[in-house]
Amino acid sequence: MSRPKKQKIEVSSAESLQSVIQEVYNNACHQMTDAQKIVNVIDAAATPVDVDDLTKLAKSKTDALKLKDSAIKIKLDIGKLQSDVIKHSGNVKAAVDNNPELVSNENFDAIRDMLRKDESKN
Repeated sequence: MSRPKKQKIEVSSAESLQSVIQEVYNNACHQMTDAQKIVNVIDAAATPVDVDDLTKLAKSKTDALKLKDSAIKIKLDIGKLQSDVIKHSGNVKAAVDNNPELVSNENFDAIRDMLRKDESKN
């Protein structure tokens, strides 16, 4: 698989937002597929002998299923964003501005403040 082309992301550009969301969606789909492959390989290849083996297999499966769960959450978040855009008649800017769950400049300011406090403590 070839390496994806780097692109410049513009915060105020609808096309840039669309391409980023598409890339995130594709990565989530690949993550789900890979996690399921891992679970299938573990099931097919493993022959547990004792309880310790079963515990290790269960942990590996749990880790893979957590990855799959996070990918599903990402896809649901993209669906919510898409729903918001449709509610605003395709106006991406209005949908993003009216969505309190998305990161805004205020969120970045709060994150910067938290990082500065952590740096001063260390």
